[in-house]
Amino acid sequence: MDHISEEKTEVPSSGNLSTPIVSLAPELLCSIFSHCVSNDQRKDAHSRDSIRCLFRAPLLLGRVCSRWRDVSISSPELWSSFAVGDDRGRPPDADLAKDLKATKHWISRSGSRPLSIRISYKLPRTYETMVRPILESLVSQSWRWKNVTLDVPSEFEAIIVAPFRNQILPQLVEFDSISKTPGSGEFILSSAPRLRVLSRIGPIDFSGGVHGIKQIRMDYDHTRNSRPSLDDLFSCFTHCPLLEDLFIFIYTDDEWRTRLPDELPSIIELSHLTHLYLYCMSGIDPCRLFDRLYLPALVSLNLHMWSSNASDPEWRQIQTMLAHSRPPLQTLAFSLLPMSERTMIGCLSYVPTLTSFHVYGTNLTDSILGSLTVDEADTNASKNLCPLLERIEFEDAFGGGKCHFSEHAMTRMIISRRKFAKNTPGTGMALKWIKASFQFDRIRSNPDIAECLNNGLRLVYCT
Repeated sequence: MDHISEEKTEVPSSGNLSTPIVSLAPELLCSIFSHCVSNDQRKDAHSRDSIRCLFRAPLLLGRVCSRWRDVSISSPELWSSFAVGDDRGRPPDADLAKDLKATKHWISRSGSRPLSIRISYKLPRTYETMVRPILESLVSQSWRWKNVTLDVPSEFEAIIVAPFRNQILPQLVEFDSISKTPGSGEFILSSAPRLRVLSRIGPIDFSGGVHGIKQIRMDYDHTRNSRPSLDDLFSCFTHCPLLEDLFIFIYTDDEWRTRLPDELPSIIELSHLTHLYLYCMSGIDPCRLFDRLYLPALVSLNLHMWSSNASDPEWRQIQTMLAHSRPPLQTLAFSLLPMSERTMIGCLSYVPTLTSFHVYGTNLTDSILGSLTVDEADTNASKNLCPLLERIEFEDAFGGGKCHFSEHAMTRMIISRRKFAKNTPGTGMALKWIKASFQFDRIRSNPDIAECLNNGLRLVYCT
């Protein structure tokens, strides 16, 4: 092991040590060593030269005594999780040569164990000839990949994703490309049948049948041909029935990519989906999809439109989806959506479990405050919307929708929910946070509002 380190280290004989641990069986010693190896090593963003660092296991273990060295060398599981590269600057050429040597050493020591790897090279293209052999040595073991975290320029990413085009990755469970540059290369999901977590910039090929993936983050880049489309969203919904968490940014200016297929299933059920984050550019209309979606497990829904304008059709089908699904929704966020206040209130009527509600850039009036005001005459609380609501944010958008609230409506809403929570313990919750484009100083002197503030309510003004 010494030949891959920066310095030669003398290893003492195990006979010089009298501690009880030296008498342990090799199998037990290996098990103890396995717990010493950090499971998060591959995710350590500052693990400079971790595969060559003398102060990390298993290299550190091998410096204690000859017996520990023998056990660590003969334990492939200790070598199956490692980080390659450096994300803090441009390494000298000599470091890249050492990285290649160390990478081959760790691959050899890891035997046939599944690999968990972090690859980080923030280098210009001029280093490609030196980085390529390192990446190719890792790609040669793609059949063993279990977890891969990738932070490299697109030129280097193309080398790593090549197996997704023409190979099978039988053990891959998680692939996370956190590169800020546009991804390159075709990404065929069916090439990794056990993949459960995927994050990358650019589109994904969902063809090839049903996939068992559970988490997807599909961001966009600034190239014309690498932007997720509405059709990608449709394919994701229909090919990934076990999906639990989806983040997708649909950004396209190609008219054909803003449309859905003419024929859609009558119902698109995703019974496991709990978190949905959808970001769209103006002109993209997913309403036909939402009209068919059945999401009975949804806990968090975040919908955001960039550069919305008056010509965008209203997203009324969000209310339809919530009415059909009746999910246990806790968090709801609408940002710059083409949605009326009336439709928004309709959405709230189907999510009694809601605890957090955020609206940005929609024209709001006392009507929505009135809908959230508890009717004291309704003893069964059957008409009260969102009794568990704790956090509200109503924000104006620059050049967009504005909030116009009266002191009376705001005061009445806050006090009614406090009284409801006090009189019906376990059924209702008092508000804890309100952020709005509203001058709260005008109501702070109200004795009931002051009591709410004393009990922990925070009122935050935003421009």
